[in-house]
Amino acid sequence: MQATKIFILYFFGVFFLSTSISLNAQIDSVKIDTIKIKSKEHSDFRKFYERILFKKKKNSFPIQPNYRKEDLFEGKIIRNIHYKTQDPFGYSLNDTTQKPQKWIERAGNTLHGKSKPFVLRQNVLFKSGDRYDSVKVSESERLIRTNRSIRRVEIVGKPVGNDSIDLYVNSIDSWSMYITGSVSSSKIGLRVRERNFLGTGHIIDNRYRHNYQTGKSLYQFNYTVPNILKSRIQGNVRYFKNEDDHYTKSISFIRPFYSPLAHYAGGVSVGQVFFRDSLDFQKPILVNNNFKYNYQDYWLARAFRIDDRRSENITNFIVSARFYDRTYKETPTEENDPIHFFSDQTNYMVGIGISSRRYVKTKYIFNYDIDEDIAIGKSFGLTFGQQHIRQSNRYYVGGKASIGGFINTGFWGISTEFGGFLNKSKFEQKTLSVEAQYMSKLITWGSWHFRNFAKMNYLLGHDRLDSPADQLSLHEHDYLGMAGFRSDRSLIGEQKLMFEYQLQSYTPYKFLGFRISPFLNTMVGIIGDNKKFIFNNNPVYTRFSLGVMLTNDYFVFNNIRFSLSYYPTIPGNGDNMIKTNLIDNRDYQMMDFDFSKPTYIRWNRWD
Repeated sequence: MQATKIFILYFFGVFFLSTSISLNAQIDSVKIDTIKIKSKEHSDFRKFYERILFKKKKNSFPIQPNYRKEDLFEGKIIRNIHYKTQDPFGYSLNDTTQKPQKWIERAGNTLHGKSKPFVLRQNVLFKSGDRYDSVKVSESERLIRTNRSIRRVEIVGKPVGNDSIDLYVNSIDSWSMYITGSVSSSKIGLRVRERNFLGTGHIIDNRYRHNYQTGKSLYQFNYTVPNILKSRIQGNVRYFKNEDDHYTKSISFIRPFYSPLAHYAGGVSVGQVFFRDSLDFQKPILVNNNFKYNYQDYWLARAFRIDDRRSENITNFIVSARFYDRTYKETPTEENDPIHFFSDQTNYMVGIGISSRRYVKTKYIFNYDIDEDIAIGKSFGLTFGQQHIRQSNRYYVGGKASIGGFINTGFWGISTEFGGFLNKSKFEQKTLSVEAQYMSKLITWGSWHFRNFAKMNYLLGHDRLDSPADQLSLHEHDYLGMAGFRSDRSLIGEQKLMFEYQLQSYTPYKFLGFRISPFLNTMVGIIGDNKKFIFNNNPVYTRFSLGVMLTNDYFVFNNIRFSLSYYPTIPGNGDNMIKTNLIDNRDYQMMDFDFSKPTYIRWNRWD
């Protein structure tokens, strides 16, 4: 239990240290949506913990105030709300007289299904008859921007008499359909992605690929409704099966904490998964094992507003509960899984925590000159659980603390987690996870812009179970793996350090409507056992990449990266290897300081 005591002291020390750090937003072409808190009378108990957790401190760095012209309308009655959506090409929010001039713009708009006004309506936090609240207006703009089928949005007010205003919610769409295909000597494939189906904001992702040599095919159907009847519930139905007959079938309904102003979150997910894996990578002859399981996942969370009158962040005290069950229909053989690592499990979890955050509006991160929202704040949470597995009960205890904000050099964020299972007086499967992020201020050189990005992830485990499935690896398909790194998968351990740096440019030059923005990326990975310091005699594996980021302001899928990467060594594959990588998603996720669904610490791909 000595480790538990050390963890508790360490964890609370990190948290209280974090509360002493002043989170500030540096002027970086950034507009901060300052949250105004209405004055309320509080109980003596609330006043006590407010003095402890939210003591006002003098800012060390300048804060750019949230100034909206419409703030002059604060408290006035909203009479009418007018919604207007525009096609992607040839329109401008700043110049309402601007119209499409080129035939290709008009043709593109004709083929595009323009967003219905209800897509905007279901994302605003106000209605006719409400009093104007600048906080809700700014937050509504942010929520609309989270819909990637909408490229730009603006909410403006116009006075009507002395005590009333009309609001105009105007937006411009992105081109929302993305079609890709592939042809080779053995395969042919087609993928169609539409993020604004018939202008409803619904998302469809369908895929088909056929293998001539095996006669088998890959199928995918994925349909998402982002906001069912303005309930903020996201509905999803998914079916996926590849040429190896691996498949996933699932349906889910999830309501996240979509905003710091939200009071409730929860979700329901059920599904079935089937795949094959060899497990023991050190055997000379690998034998695939069948894995098949059903799962059901239910959770609910409630947020209670606790910030003081002077706080710029919205701060919530959050309680949550979760039930998760996994039932195996097919498991590995006794020879390959002697400890029965893959067994039926039933989990009951509860979480308590504090989340304090607001959003900074900036540009030039994932897009070119388009408003993006970055969360700054801090969070602290504890998770407790009971897990029934392998005919016994064990208990989980863990916690997480995170903090992030802008200082003079840019955005800095750090998060740390620690947790493990208590099983018959033994503290097993202990995990320490540390993550750090950095994003520099925007650097301008003529018409070019640059940012530096860096992130670090560290995982350390103790008393892990005697199974290859309870180990870490650098393999690209593992959690926090290295893209393009497909090593001899005997390269495993109980601690792993990953570091990535990227110098990203944002150029004004276009080719066929796409900006070509070069970048330089390097990644370092170290893995080893837990008996010595991570840098002590463990080999270091690296990747060096040169590439371009292709961005298009008009397309919803506007961030595609192509790179040429050099790997000095990949165990089991060779030395001095060069690979090409094509990535069409956003793998660099900024911190969100949310605390909702109770979870165990992520360890590897089997979690």
